[in-house]
Amino acid sequence: MTINRYLLYFSYIGTRFRGVQRQLTYDMVHNDDPSSVQGLLEYALKQLQPLNTPKLHLSSRTDQGVHSFKSSAHLDLELPYTCHPNKLVFQVNNFLSSCEVPIKLVGAQIVPNDFNARSCAKWRKYLYRLAVLKSEFKDLYAERFVFPIPITEDKRCYFIHKSDFDVELVKNVLPLFIGTKDYKTFMGKSGINTELSTIRTWNNIEIVPGRSFYPTDIDKYYNYWDIRVNARSFLYKQIRRTVGVLIKVAQNIITYDDVKYMFDNPSINSWNTKISTAPSHGLYLYDIGYDEKDLILPIEDNKLEEPVQSESPVEISLDLKKEIVKQRIENRRISLEARTAKSIEKIKNHEFLRSVEK
Repeated sequence: MTINRYLLYFSYIGTRFRGVQRQLTYDMVHNDDPSSVQGLLEYALKQLQPLNTPKLHLSSRTDQGVHSFKSSAHLDLELPYTCHPNKLVFQVNNFLSSCEVPIKLVGAQIVPNDFNARSCAKWRKYLYRLAVLKSEFKDLYAERFVFPIPITEDKRCYFIHKSDFDVELVKNVLPLFIGTKDYKTFMGKSGINTELSTIRTWNNIEIVPGRSFYPTDIDKYYNYWDIRVNARSFLYKQIRRTVGVLIKVAQNIITYDDVKYMFDNPSINSWNTKISTAPSHGLYLYDIGYDEKDLILPIEDNKLEEPVQSESPVEISLDLKKEIVKQRIENRRISLEARTAKSIEKIKNHEFLRSVEK
């Protein structure tokens, strides 16, 4: 048997998970972790009965509560049978659906054995969704205290019930974030790899009008805004802290000069205490890109990408096809009659439905 390296694309709603990355396992015997996206995907892949233990190598590590439209990971699978990527996606999704977990594979392909989903990524795109109360409803909110939030947006968008929000002020500071900078001030505290370089290059950041996932009458109270960021890599909590900065700028709590100071003096001590990190549930990883040449299989392995064909296809006559269809219909009729008879028998024997003897 040969081992193939698969690149998987997947999406998930992160509300119920402790994060995308495997955490300390609950099951030390089988090494399963149902609390993370990675742990559940690896468990689903075990249902394919591979000869090796599936181990995903993630391209991106999102925090607890963060969602993804399209993330990726690679793994090596040794299977006792030929498995086209489409078949892998179908079988894994069937299992995840039966478990009622909010994770879906959205694509798969066989890649070269030296491909790495994390280091080969050329860019990652993130989206942060805001909903800001319109100024004409600020008094109404003060009176009611509890304000309606669409059920379709629960834990999917960050709702701000302060109507002071000047988008033009945000647009003025966005150029400060573009380019190669030291983002140490914008990095969350982490005990992992304290020697990590905090130099990053952001290709773009913008704020544009957004919309609700599913329009309702409640939407009339809010202005939706999408903050989109494009870069190859990010620091721990960098995007959420950046969004926190932009919110305070829009509310005129901090100024352009305050933000510039944090870039001019990169340090955890330069963080403005008036700013709060934006919550995780408004953040989405929505796309990840690779160079096509990194995905091309060697010529001798290209056959692995072809769907499995019958070794000796037989031409079936029209009359034979008709007979096969008739037999299938008859089998279904017999099966239905058997199920119906069984149901009727259960009803007859049910103690509440028995006729009372007089």
